[in-house]
Amino acid sequence: MAFLFSRGLILEQYKEPALSRDLRAFTSPSAVRSIGLPPVEDPSSLNADTIIAYAAEAQIIDERDGLPLEEKLRAARLRQATLVVADAIDDEPYVSSQLNPLFKLSQQAVGGLRYAAQAVGEPKIRIAVYKNLADLQLHIPNTLYDVRIQRITGKYPVETRAKLTEGPEQTLLIGTGALIHLYRAIHYAVRQTTCFVTVAGNCIANPANLEVQIGASFSQVLERCGLIEDPSRIISGGPMTGICITDPDEETVGATTRAVLAFKNDRRDRNYHCIGCGHCVRVCPQGLMPVYLYKAAVTGNVSVLRRFDADLCLSCGTCSYVCPAKLDLSYQIRRAGSLIAALDDPSGSPQPEAANEEAQYAQNL
Repeated sequence: MAFLFSRGLILEQYKEPALSRDLRAFTSPSAVRSIGLPPVEDPSSLNADTIIAYAAEAQIIDERDGLPLEEKLRAARLRQATLVVADAIDDEPYVSSQLNPLFKLSQQAVGGLRYAAQAVGEPKIRIAVYKNLADLQLHIPNTLYDVRIQRITGKYPVETRAKLTEGPEQTLLIGTGALIHLYRAIHYAVRQTTCFVTVAGNCIANPANLEVQIGASFSQVLERCGLIEDPSRIISGGPMTGICITDPDEETVGATTRAVLAFKNDRRDRNYHCIGCGHCVRVCPQGLMPVYLYKAAVTGNVSVLRRFDADLCLSCGTCSYVCPAKLDLSYQIRRAGSLIAALDDPSGSPQPEAANEEAQYAQNL
């Protein structure tokens, strides 16, 4: 855990002007779906089970990790979490789809945070934002509706640090969007049918944060903000951890889509070889050896991947960002680490089908 304080990068954020602009709706009234529970007229009468029931009925998905909010609240209640944090950190460049709704829909966000805490058992509550945000037009206060705003500092990736105050087991992190949808489920008895998305990049005419109907195509989202030229890359998610998409007409917005970014630039030349500079080793927040993991991943060497803990990769993209050879380290290591985790059972013993899958993995590389 000590690596989290000393490794990583300080990244330029490029969040303006989308962050300071109003949150714009890109939804249809017909998309509103009622749930099987009535709106709550007296929120003070709610108990923990009722709040969790509303989260389940509304089918709320936390945009941070893709988990149902109902499951997260139940698990935190069982382990007696002592701190519930509204996550508005948004530590990747361009992305502000949690921070912007926090301030544009602050009553709903803080109200949802209080309901989540009530469902867990009345622990402490806090709002987390990233401290290293320069040249912001948006003023970030010290409190919001009497809830303390904690500025998380340090190098990217930052979100993990939000759990260090109370400890990972004692802290429950919930995305701002999920908290807003929890508030709406309780007060308006509606299901989650939208999500909050940042649309930005050097091809976007009017960068903005949108509340987008789930299922809308990326093309529709890009048209909403306008393109000044045809992008050479469209990214689903942040520039560090997102993925490039090839067909914006077919790609659709989901509950965990936090950004749609469009860029016009020269494509990276992927034909270089590793030069052994060690930059990736020095910045890895987990203290891993990306140079060895990458070579093992592209050759399908499963034993080396296990020895160097490929399954501990955070998929933060830091190694790829600093690589002077422009190698796609993060993707290859993430792919290999996922395979290793799937092949091993909880005790670490290979499953019966492991040998065949390992051979197929090496053959497909």
